Amino acid sequence: MFQPTDPQLSLLESHLLMPPAKAARLRKSWAEPFRTRVLPMIDEEVFREAYCEDNGRPNVPVRLLAALHLLKDVDDLTDEQVLEQFEFNLQWHYATGVDPDKAHVCQKTLHNFRVKLLGNERARRMFETVTRGLAEMDGVSVTRQRLDSTHALSNMAVLTRLGLFVETVTNFLRELRRGYPDKLAALDAGYVKRYLEREGYFADAKREQGRRRLPAVAEDMFRLVRAFEHDGTVSELGSYQLLARLFAEQCEVVVGATATAPAVQVGQMPHETAESGPAERASDKDDNGGTRPGVGGEEPQLAESGVSATEREDEGEAAPAEASASPATSSESVRLRDGKEIAGSSLQSPHDPDATYGHKGKGYEVQLTETCGDGNPYQLITGVAVNGANESDQAAVVPMISKLDAAGLLPNELLADTGYGSGDNIVAAAKANVELVAPVQDPDAAPAMDPWASPVERPALSPNDTIGAAGRAVPRLGLDAFDFNKVYDAVLACLGGHPPALQITDKTGKVCATFSAATCGNCPSAGLCPTQQLKSGDRKLRFSPASAATAHRQRLQATPGFKERYKVRSGIEATNSEFKGRHGAGRLRVRGGHRVSLAETLKAMAVNVKRACEYHVTRLRQAAQAAQAELADCLPTPAFA
Repeated sequence: MFQPTDPQLSLLESHLLMPPAKAARLRKSWAEPFRTRVLPMIDEEVFREAYCEDNGRPNVPVRLLAALHLLKDVDDLTDEQVLEQFEFNLQWHYATGVDPDKAHVCQKTLHNFRVKLLGNERARRMFETVTRGLAEMDGVSVTRQRLDSTHALSNMAVLTRLGLFVETVTNFLRELRRGYPDKLAALDAGYVKRYLEREGYFADAKREQGRRRLPAVAEDMFRLVRAFEHDGTVSELGSYQLLARLFAEQCEVVVGATATAPAVQVGQMPHETAESGPAERASDKDDNGGTRPGVGGEEPQLAESGVSATEREDEGEAAPAEASASPATSSESVRLRDGKEIAGSSLQSPHDPDATYGHKGKGYEVQLTETCGDGNPYQLITGVAVNGANESDQAAVVPMISKLDAAGLLPNELLADTGYGSGDNIVAAAKANVELVAPVQDPDAAPAMDPWASPVERPALSPNDTIGAAGRAVPRLGLDAFDFNKVYDAVLACLGGHPPALQITDKTGKVCATFSAATCGNCPSAGLCPTQQLKSGDRKLRFSPASAATAHRQRLQATPGFKERYKVRSGIEATNSEFKGRHGAGRLRVRGGHRVSLAETLKAMAVNVKRACEYHVTRLRQAAQAAQAELADCLPTPAFA
């Protein structure tokens, strides 16, 4: 049954039972602003619908559970550490307003509270309410913000391609053994020997062994997928669906031709060599349980591909002698896809199907926006969003602006790096009354010329250049020579200050602006103008809003004023470091997209709360020092003999 927090204070609170000097110190610690400023901002009514209205035991106060999760993520604690601190730490008792004799919560209660936050908007609404409340309370301006992304890894091992294949097969066979042991027994005994009795040893191979074993595992995957694809019960298992997904993403069935890839009979086991060892060699694992780079065939990953450079060479290997491979005689054979054929959205771990692969590695990308006003007492994280590691930052601008707008935290100015800058994003942000301050790259620009490619005395001229009076190249004018409106869908004036006589937007979204012949006839820049002259003598300019925004931004970003305005963007890198280092946002203890998103949201809220508490602790101490100095001034000066 839902029951809000009782506002009545108890006479048994810890600060009332300690000496006055110690209680005064407690009221000058972080616990004081947390208790008096942060806790009241947590809206418990958001959770009313998650509890029964008329029956059941009263719930543990939502405000207390939310406070424990904030304190948990301030120092990246485990649930066990949180419960221990809550039991015995007087500061936690005071901060949460709980009597020492009632400071007890079981781990299951914390877990159930997080379940209520999953798959709904409660965590987001709690984050937005607290952030907005802190901004209003302390005068933090949100009109100027900066945006960046940082990489995050869930609680999964970083596997090689062979390791991924073996772990996915093993995961399926484990679930088959638990749920349908009779169907596992009907399979060839080689599967149990290879993947269950000596779990993982097949993946713990040196580089040259891995190249030869990978086709054999692919053949095993193919036969398992085919064996159960028409079984209505087994095919519904999540582990089977992951097995089928991995095979479809990384392998291809070739029909008709003789197989060129090595094939292994189902019951056949590779001969053990002196190099093959236990499934989990300690020397081959890092502190997080993942394979260290360079061990077991792991190589640096290629951008936008789900496999490593070494793994891309595996497909062309000859059949290994130890595998006793021979050309397949059936009409179907298995071919391993090349790394370039595998999308970044492919399966990276059977234990976290939502993780993807991008240029920063396997896992997720976390988008953060943060205030960066010069007069702010401290900066606040205003927005947090989690997307796949394979997704471009270009696609994150518009959703983040929409999220900030819905939260009442929309900025006037949003600073971001080149990964977010494009003409389309500048226009879309302008339509939301946000100026996106980000450098852009010209998609139509030619590759940069080598300055040593030609003699200095004879520089090559561009086809669009003309020769000026001084004999130097004069570049033709571009779209940046025109003045546009805020969203770049209308020309205001040309270089000479003349507006167009007519403007029309066609079905493709491009704008056609026509300038009269009388206006353009005597223009000294007519030979350099990018407009096209018509038979009537009028001149026509056809452009898209995105190209106009790109041209203007390229000219602007080369000016000293833009560089001075833009340099504050780099400050968010320190926030990324703090977010991942102090609060554990870089390596999480959870798996799955929903849980990762919840964890990052709570950690972002913890960053804001920690900064607010640090600010108010400084103010409390300054006020105490000022009061002490004032008292000292009022005391009479002692007379000394």
